[in-house]
Amino acid sequence: MRGIYLILLCLLLQSGAGYCASPAYELYLKGDLQKAASAYMALAAASPANPTPLLNASACLKQAGLYRRAARALVQALERDQLNPDIYSELGWLRFHLADYEGARSAFETAIQIQPLHARAELGLASVYSNLNEKEKTLEHLDKYRQLRPDFAGVDYILAWNYMNFNMRDEAEKALIEALRKDPSFTEARLPLAGIYARQGKFNEAWNEYYRVLDYAPGHPIASKMIKVLEGKLTKQPEEIRPPFRITKPLVMAPLDALAKLSPSVKIRVGIGTGNTGKQGRNNFLKIKSFEGMTVTGKASGKVYATIPPDETWTAVYEDGKVTLKGPDGTVYGHFSGHILVKPAKPEGSVIFEASAKIKNPWFRGGDRQYRGYMELYPIAGRGIGVVNVIAAELYLLGVVPSEVAPQWPYESLKSQAVIARTQVLIRRAHGGVHKAEGYHLCDGQHCQAYKGESIEANTTDRAVVDTEGEILTYHGRPAYTFYHSNCGGWIQASKEVTGWGDSPYLVTKPDIAPGRHEDPLGPWDFNLWLTGNPDANCNYPGRVRSSEFRWMKIIRQKDMTFRVNKDYAVGEITDIIPLRRSPSGNVNSLRLVGKKKTVTITREHLIRNILGFSSLKSTLFEIEINRFKNGKIRNYWIYGGGWGHAIGLCQSGAAGLAGKYNMDYKGILDFYFPGTSIRHIKYVKKHK
Repeated sequence: MRGIYLILLCLLLQSGAGYCASPAYELYLKGDLQKAASAYMALAAASPANPTPLLNASACLKQAGLYRRAARALVQALERDQLNPDIYSELGWLRFHLADYEGARSAFETAIQIQPLHARAELGLASVYSNLNEKEKTLEHLDKYRQLRPDFAGVDYILAWNYMNFNMRDEAEKALIEALRKDPSFTEARLPLAGIYARQGKFNEAWNEYYRVLDYAPGHPIASKMIKVLEGKLTKQPEEIRPPFRITKPLVMAPLDALAKLSPSVKIRVGIGTGNTGKQGRNNFLKIKSFEGMTVTGKASGKVYATIPPDETWTAVYEDGKVTLKGPDGTVYGHFSGHILVKPAKPEGSVIFEASAKIKNPWFRGGDRQYRGYMELYPIAGRGIGVVNVIAAELYLLGVVPSEVAPQWPYESLKSQAVIARTQVLIRRAHGGVHKAEGYHLCDGQHCQAYKGESIEANTTDRAVVDTEGEILTYHGRPAYTFYHSNCGGWIQASKEVTGWGDSPYLVTKPDIAPGRHEDPLGPWDFNLWLTGNPDANCNYPGRVRSSEFRWMKIIRQKDMTFRVNKDYAVGEITDIIPLRRSPSGNVNSLRLVGKKKTVTITREHLIRNILGFSSLKSTLFEIEINRFKNGKIRNYWIYGGGWGHAIGLCQSGAAGLAGKYNMDYKGILDFYFPGTSIRHIKYVKKHK
C-alpha cells in the first residue's frame, strides 16, 4: 500500500516538465539507472495515459547503455502521445546508434513531418544519409541544421566530418576553420584540419595546428608525432610560424590611473607559470628585463648582487641545482642556492619575462609576460627555477579580473568578479592556501584563479577593482567560499554534490534563469532535450558570450577513447561508459568505465573531465551516446555537453547576462549566485614587526 501511495502522490505532484521528487528520480540521481527505469515503468503502469514516465524510463535505460529497451519504452510512449516530434527524434537516434539506419530514417522523417525543421531530427537524418552514402541528402539536411543552430561549433564539425567522408577536402577545410572560429578550444577540429594541411603540402600551417592541439592537450600522441615529422619540412623557423607576443613599451592606462587611486594593501605571493595542478613549471632558464631598471638582492642576506639598467635583458639559468644570474654579455653575477629578489627600480615599475623557444615551460615560451610588484627566483631540485610574484593584493586583482572575464562585458558583472576574486585572495592568504608547501598563496592558473599580469590590464576592469576596493563577500561575518566558473550551461550545482567540495549553505543548486522565475530540476527525459537544445539562460548570451561555452559536442573514435582511458586506468578495450550519479543540475559526479579487463568508477570532478578524450571536457554537464557498427562493436562516442567549469558558485557568463539583459547591479548578481551572503568592506592593516 505504501508503494502505491508514493506512486499516486508522485503522479499528483508531477508537472509537465517531468520533474518529480520521487523515488524514481532519486534513483536516477544516484545512478541506479535500471532500478530508476523500473520505478518509472511502475509509474507508467499506474497512469496509463501519461507518456512522461515512459520517456523518463527510456532516458534512464539509454544512459545505462540499454538502447533496445530504451527504444521499446519510446514506442510505448508514442502510443500515448502519437504526435510528439521529440519522441520520434530520440527514437531515431537510438536506432541510428544501433546501426538500424532504415528504422532511424523513418523515425526522423516522421519527426520532421510533425515539426518541420526540427533541429535534432535534421541532424539525425543527415547522419543516416551519410552512413547510406547519399551525399546530396546528407548535405541538404546538414545545411538545414546549420540554419537552425548557426552559432553551434558542432554543426561545422559534423559538416567537416561528412565532407571528409565524401572526399570534399576544400569544403572540410572551410568548415573546420569556421568551427574553430566559433570555438578555438575545439581540439578535435584541429586534428583533421592539420591533416588536410599536411596532405596539401602546407607544412607550416599543419605544424602550427598540431602545436595548438598540444596547447590544449599536452602529450597528444598524434600531434606529438606529427610535430617531429613536420619539423624537417618547414619553410620558416618555428618562431616565425608562431611569433611570440612581445612587450615593447610600457603600458599607458588612460583615463584611469589605478595605481594612484588604490590604497596600499597586503602583500601576497603568486606562483607564476604553473601547470594544471598549480605547481611550478619546468623553467630551465628565464630572460628578464624592466623598462625602469632592476636590482637583484639576496632574500636572506639583503646583499645587492646586480643593478640592471633599463631595457637590458639578463638571464637566470638553472645549473647544477642553482640559479645562475648572467648579464647580457654572459658575465656571471652569482650562483644562488637560495632565493633572490628581482625588483624594479621604481614602485610603479614592472618585471618582464621575455619569451624564448628554448624555455621548457610553455607559459614563458609563447609570449612576453609583465608583472607589477617584484619577483622571487629560487632553485627547485630536479625541476628548474621557481618563480613567485610578490605583489599588493589590490594590484594583483588588476591582472586577475581581465584574465577571468572579458573587459567589454557589462560593467556590473566586472565588479562582481572583482569582489569574489578579492575574497578568494583573503581566504587563501589567511590559511596559507593549497600551495603553502610550494611557497605561495595562489597559482596563476585556473587551479586557483587566472592571472596574466600587467600586460592584460584594461580600463574597465581596473575601474571595477578601484570601485569595489576592499569589498569582500561574507557569510555570517566570515569570508564566503566564492567559487566561480566560466559558464554553468544553465544550472548551478550545489557544492555538496561534488566529491571533496564541502557543503556550504549558499552554494546551492539553482537554475541560471531570469530573476524571479522558478524552474524545477529536470527529469531524465527533459534533461536530454534541454542539453541537446539551445534553451534560455542567463549564460546563453549571444554576442557577449561564446555559444561554444554554453553548448558543445565531441565525437571521439573508439580506439582514441580506449587509448586515452588506458593511459590512466588499465581497463583494456572500452566496452561501455556510463554516467552514474548526477546532481539535480545534471552534472555527472560519478562515471563508470567498463573495459574488457576491468571496470573502474571515477568520482572526482577534474578526473571525470580529463579522462574522456585527449583534451579535457569543458564541464561535467554532459551525456554520452555510444555509436555502434551493425555487429555491435563500438564505432565512436557522441558527447553532448553544456557549460565550462565546475558550475559551483558564480557563473561568469551568467553574471554578464544578469547585468546586460536585466540591468542587475553587482550586489544583486552576488546575491543571486550566493544567496544569504553580504558584502563587507575591509581595511588593510599593516602588521607591526
